[in-house]
Amino acid sequence: MQNTGRKIILFTVSNVIPLLILVSTACCQNKFNYLQVTGFSTGFNLTNTTTLENRQTNSNAFQIVLSSKATNTFSIYAKVSSSTSSSGTAMPASMLAVKLNTITPSVSASFNTIALSTIDQLLQQITTPSQFWSNNSSLTLNYDLLCGPVGYDYAPGNYNFTLLFTMTQP
Repeated sequence: MQNTGRKIILFTVSNVIPLLILVSTACCQNKFNYLQVTGFSTGFNLTNTTTLENRQTNSNAFQIVLSSKATNTFSIYAKVSSSTSSSGTAMPASMLAVKLNTITPSVSASFNTIALSTIDQLLQQITTPSQFWSNNSSLTLNYDLLCGPVGYDYAPGNYNFTLLFTMTQP
């Protein structure tokens, strides 16, 4: 009997729980700073027990291109600024995490996994050589997007998160 109940739950979840994470192209700038975020593979489709019970990773899910002319040290932050759900129950922002995959050109950066939150999380504090910005160069950071494990505590449905990225100088 208990096994039959689990099969019904799995069937329901496996047919209706796509988890969509939206990161749209965004750009902010002034005469000293430039930050552009482009999403490539930001959705998760959790349709079976393996995807519900294990962390899922979208490699190179989004890209950040930036430059900073004012100083050679700056910080990049990210947070979940809003979320919606078709089920009416919000999934916590901490279900999402990001991890730097590549950075071009090569500079010292953190490749740690950063769990997201509704408050700013420091992704990077980067110091570049002073001559780097004089060539009107930019940095390109490719990030993996990680989700879950979600488990069975959330109703089947669509879950959308909006990520906000900021760049500041210390």
